[in-house]
Amino acid sequence: MVIDSPGTYELTKDILDTTASVCIEIRCDDVVFDGKGHLIRGVDAPNSAGVLVHGSDQVSNVVVRNIRTEDWYYGIYFWGVHNGRVDGSTARDNYFGLAFNPSSDSAISNSRFSSNSYGMVLTGSTRNQVMGCRLTDNDQAGISVYGSAGNTFANNLLQNEKNVLFVNGGSPSNRWNVERRDGPNIVGGRIIGGNCWLKPDGSGVSASSSQKDGILTEPYKLATNNVDNLPLAAHPEGGVETVTPTITPKADPTDARDGTPSRPFVAVRHLPGTIQAEDYDLGGPGIGYFTPRPVSNTVYRKGNIQIVRNVNESGYHLAGTRYREWLRYTVEVGEAGTHTVSARVASPSSGQHFKVIDECHPGNQVTLWVPATGSYDLFKTTRSIPLHLEPGRHTLKVFSYGTQAMDSFTFT
Repeated sequence: MVIDSPGTYELTKDILDTTASVCIEIRCDDVVFDGKGHLIRGVDAPNSAGVLVHGSDQVSNVVVRNIRTEDWYYGIYFWGVHNGRVDGSTARDNYFGLAFNPSSDSAISNSRFSSNSYGMVLTGSTRNQVMGCRLTDNDQAGISVYGSAGNTFANNLLQNEKNVLFVNGGSPSNRWNVERRDGPNIVGGRIIGGNCWLKPDGSGVSASSSQKDGILTEPYKLATNNVDNLPLAAHPEGGVETVTPTITPKADPTDARDGTPSRPFVAVRHLPGTIQAEDYDLGGPGIGYFTPRPVSNTVYRKGNIQIVRNVNESGYHLAGTRYREWLRYTVEVGEAGTHTVSARVASPSSGQHFKVIDECHPGNQVTLWVPATGSYDLFKTTRSIPLHLEPGRHTLKVFSYGTQAMDSFTFT
């Protein structure tokens, strides 16, 4: 649909799996486009856009609100826009959740950008404001800044492996906090100031630094000319709530047990030995495992993790384990010592990897890189990496940073 006349427009239903290169295109000034909470979903086509705001000249006074976008190259794209606004919207599983290229004097507020390659990117953009947004689990970066200065980012939750990326090494001056004022802020604290800085697993600057009244006692320097002077504490003292978790634990009708700790699906595995990937712990979502794309699995065991039969041999494996997916395994270690860890995995592409974390000692972890096998059904074994384990019962967490199939983990 092309909007080329001023006015207010509302979406009345979802638009799913469209092959259009642009779904909604706004070409003129003075438009309000209200998605009414509906989803527009593409097919991951190169250079496609869910919502594109762009005209033959600069476009002004355009509001995009309450829209959800998935599976586009650009979820929402403001190209040459002045005094625009994005509010109450969600962009996930796109390459860019939102892109300003360039845009000026515009605002992004109360929106969510998750599981994209880049949550948002600002290119050659100035005097924009990003406030009250949640940027979580984006693969490459929560915010990418390229040649953009004079923008303000405040009261946002950033929970990504790389929260801010300054492209090509440049770091023009931007503001990362507003003046201290009464809240509540995005993580439930009493003071609004800067942003909350976390990693996908909940660690990070805002989780570990000292605080006073929900504000960290030390500024957080991102780069030259880019300092958050009032970073938010993830768990504010006297706050009204805590950080909304990436996942919401809920009962699993098959796996759930009384209490929250995970429990072994089969008899406790004694190490050294081999753990089958499909034998992750009981407890259900958020306890024994988490997946960003739940399925209704009935192969081997019931649950939300996809398990399939091996194609060329007997047994089963986890299919297409995605970025952010994690699983727990309860094990017993007889003697202290250094084990070597390897995994039998498959992926058609290189660059995929995951971590094995000893949750009894979180700093004790290893990274395993997945070889490119050409297919999700053709398995190879990773390099063996040393991991020291003390005697006793341990919970091992496998946290995925890529997309791969997993068959087993071997400790020798």
